[in-house]
Amino acid sequence: MDIFYLLKSAFAGFALCLGPLMLTFFVLGQVLGLSKRYFIRAFLLGAICSFLLIDGFLYYKIVMSRVENPNIFLVGNVAGWLSGIFFGLTQMKNLLSSFLKDS
Repeated sequence: MDIFYLLKSAFAGFALCLGPLMLTFFVLGQVLGLSKRYFIRAFLLGAICSFLLIDGFLYYKIVMSRVENPNIFLVGNVAGWLSGIFFGLTQMKNLLSSFLKDS
């Protein structure tokens, strides 16, 4: 039972990582016109935004909603967030850089 709860929270952390990451790249590329040579800076900004969203989500779920197993939920979300950062930097690099303008 706990393993499914861990997987569910890990998927939530993964999704809450990649969503703001892609949204940040879209906004930086389309609205601000950032070029591809600033990929690392844009990625760091996206990682910070996704961390703040995960932090708010964890505060809401653990403190406000009183989740049943807070330690398992915390570990799953953090592991999902870290895997999302790793996945975004390795596998989604071409997709994320396509949101940015050519230099």
